[in-house]
Amino acid sequence: MSTTVISEAAFNNFRALIREKTGIHMRDGKQILISNRLRRRLAALQLSSFEDYYRLLVSGEAGEEELHNFIDAVSTNETYFFREMNHFTVLRKVVLPEILQRRARIRIWSAGCSTGEEVYTLRIVVDDILADTGRSDAEVSIVGTDISTAAIAKARNAVYTDRALRLVPPATLDRFFLPAGGGARQVREEVRSRVDLRVHNLFKDAPPGHSFDIIFCRNVMIYFNKETQAVLVDGICSVALEPQGYLFICHSESVSGFSRTFRYAAVLKAPVYRMTGGKR
Repeated sequence: MSTTVISEAAFNNFRALIREKTGIHMRDGKQILISNRLRRRLAALQLSSFEDYYRLLVSGEAGEEELHNFIDAVSTNETYFFREMNHFTVLRKVVLPEILQRRARIRIWSAGCSTGEEVYTLRIVVDDILADTGRSDAEVSIVGTDISTAAIAKARNAVYTDRALRLVPPATLDRFFLPAGGGARQVREEVRSRVDLRVHNLFKDAPPGHSFDIIFCRNVMIYFNKETQAVLVDGICSVALEPQGYLFICHSESVSGFSRTFRYAAVLKAPVYRMTGGKR
């Protein structure tokens, strides 16, 4: 069989496997996307058909070894620094000052951090806030997680091109980045060393800690159906957050209508939600 065409049956098999392993709901009409992303794996493994690749993935030990490559192939990792800027304005003007009034130790989780742009933006913004407010006593830890091994490897390397850096102010570039050749920049080691990056499956692994004050879970829910979104928000984020903790999601997402543990925070018109006061 030619590897340029994926049958409906093979697509449905891959779609079910993606859902089982990652929770991602692959909608109808994504055959071309899946075939394009998996074609390199077939070539690397010298397989002649998508059916052969699927049989490998479900074949036991060999399939488990290939699974991380499969997940990397079907995951979307397009992002950039300071994406949806008003989130960081809210963090600077409202959320972090409010929490600092109550405690000096703050924990932030960037869930689905992709190749690291979000988690390093958080580190940069938080460091700026603490410096501006003179809170040298404060300790803000940040953990970033993603299901993609390749994405986390790139995040740890922390080398980015102009496309990812296009919204970074020049002064911030000079302060937090070093030239890396070819017009690219690398996040300075003193910044990288204060971000904890981990490969993590939201639906298979326990949260990377508890009692987080803030969770950024942006552009993640768009890949799930409503049932899975409810599990993520009310069954995972609510458990990992402190009571009255904050959940940041992207503008194309909403938890209204299904969440029983979060309410809209109504802060600077940003999509920020807050725990209602207790955990399920």
